[in-house]
Amino acid sequence: MKYFSVMRLVRLCLAALSVWGFTSCSLMTEDREDCPIGLYLSFRYDYNLERANMFSDHVGGVDVYVFDEQGKYITRQSEANILDMKPLADPSYMMHMDLQPGKYKFIVLAGQDAYDKLQESERAHFVRSELQSGADMTDLDIRLETTEQGGVLLVENKGLPLDTLWHGMEIEPVEVFAEKPTYHTVSLVRDTKKINVTLRELDDPSQMDVANYEMTITDRNARLLWDNALDEHQTVVYTPHATWNTDDRTPAFDPNGEPIEGIGKIAHADFMTSRILYHENAADDGILSVVNKITGVEVIRVNLPDLLSRLRTSEDIYRYTEQEFLDRGYDYQLDFFLKGDRLAYVNISISILGWSKRVQFEDL
Repeated sequence: MKYFSVMRLVRLCLAALSVWGFTSCSLMTEDREDCPIGLYLSFRYDYNLERANMFSDHVGGVDVYVFDEQGKYITRQSEANILDMKPLADPSYMMHMDLQPGKYKFIVLAGQDAYDKLQESERAHFVRSELQSGADMTDLDIRLETTEQGGVLLVENKGLPLDTLWHGMEIEPVEVFAEKPTYHTVSLVRDTKKINVTLRELDDPSQMDVANYEMTITDRNARLLWDNALDEHQTVVYTPHATWNTDDRTPAFDPNGEPIEGIGKIAHADFMTSRILYHENAADDGILSVVNKITGVEVIRVNLPDLLSRLRTSEDIYRYTEQEFLDRGYDYQLDFFLKGDRLAYVNISISILGWSKRVQFEDL
């Protein structure tokens, strides 16, 4: 009988310790390091053509806008890499949010640096709306700074690329508990696109000069809404933030195949734009235009999203819609080959994957 009494006492003690272990988190008021509670939010940026999570490599600042279950604004929490302190560069990084028990929704905006620091640069900025407590999540938007010149809204890049912008959201309520931690991951999509344009002359390559051409991208993507859709009411014009010439390494020849004195030149221009949309109605798509300033002839006028999305056929395993391809891609190369004031053909490529496609002018 004594044996059974001792065993019963041991069981009671173990049960008491177990109950204490499960409830001690609620009893602790100062040090909760060994008993995590609240929300631990992770971020993924694998919505790209590489299909790899590049958050820790690309993102330098992240802001989480917190809303209640009805979508009303509560608070914002931010974190960024600063000098040698780079928490976001850790692949295991999670943002701890000490939220009260309840259900929450989130909008996440990220950049290559902290938002406040980005606003201090000379480049054109993406400016976010300021939310007051209780505001609806649909009130949050992001506007690209523009100036009006001659009746046209122009993005003044001041010789600098745009801030890189990522967007993510969680509109299905995430529940935070009182006695145990909640872990959740928000996926991001990159909205800003880099487009490098080169011009080559087939008749006389030695005469190519970027200074002789005016290049613009015209679109309606200066305002991004809370859900990453675009408000397309206003047309905006982008100009290159960098232009330069380089020597062509291949010898220059005329149309008859005869060598030409001098060195062939290649004109280069770098653009950076906000999110690019593909529309069912081609008239609503963005346009890349190149005008010869000497002759006044528009030598290139192409539907930009249609042209870029043609490259998606180079992927043999995975197939994307036009819009998914545009949202996943972010670094495009367009090589235009001219014969005088006529476009002969264009090569489209994404250097990071080695994909390329040649499109004849008559196909555009």
